[in-house]
Amino acid sequence: MARPSITPEKREEMRSHVREAVVRLVRKRNIAPGDTQAWNDISIRDVIEEAGISIGTFYKYFENRADLAQTLWAEPVGRLRDDMQASVDAASGPVDKVRALLDHYVRFALDNDRLFRSAFLLVRDKSSSPPDQADLNEETFYRNLCAAFREGQEAGLFKPFDPHMMAQIFWAGIHGSLALPINLDRYKFEAPKVLAARMVDALMELVKTDIPES
Repeated sequence: MARPSITPEKREEMRSHVREAVVRLVRKRNIAPGDTQAWNDISIRDVIEEAGISIGTFYKYFENRADLAQTLWAEPVGRLRDDMQASVDAASGPVDKVRALLDHYVRFALDNDRLFRSAFLLVRDKSSSPPDQADLNEETFYRNLCAAFREGQEAGLFKPFDPHMMAQIFWAGIHGSLALPINLDRYKFEAPKVLAARMVDALMELVKTDIPES
């Protein structure tokens, strides 16, 4: 007889149970934000023992450790999206909207160092199955950048360009300014906070016309 399929509710319940076990391990070991070595020392065996499940059960709900790391931060990333949307909705114009989005991205990375390193700087192992790719427009940060660019162009505040391509350039630029000093820490880069601030200014100059925003 075939085993009953796992319902979406059961899947999310078990994944949540395992994520809570990881949080307990982090607290028990008093792992500080940014302590990537201590985080990396938490093994799948540690997690299943804390969660009280078998290794087979773990792999039934998670592809691998990287999959667990990504889903672990779903809640704070969700809050980031909500905060971004609220700031965009409250902004007075397209220039302020773009700056608000970039500033949120930077603050989130700086205030959540362990999350940024573990989830946003993830390098997927070649042996892992590639993820199902979502449309970029499903992402709050990207969607709002495109909308703000179009609004700015209609108001004559931004130069002519493809909003979708420019949104990807902006995302790559701000993310890179935060990631480069971490990934290549053998070089004496400026601190991510300093590089990101300069990157925001440089990106804004890339798109703005000389017409002041009213």
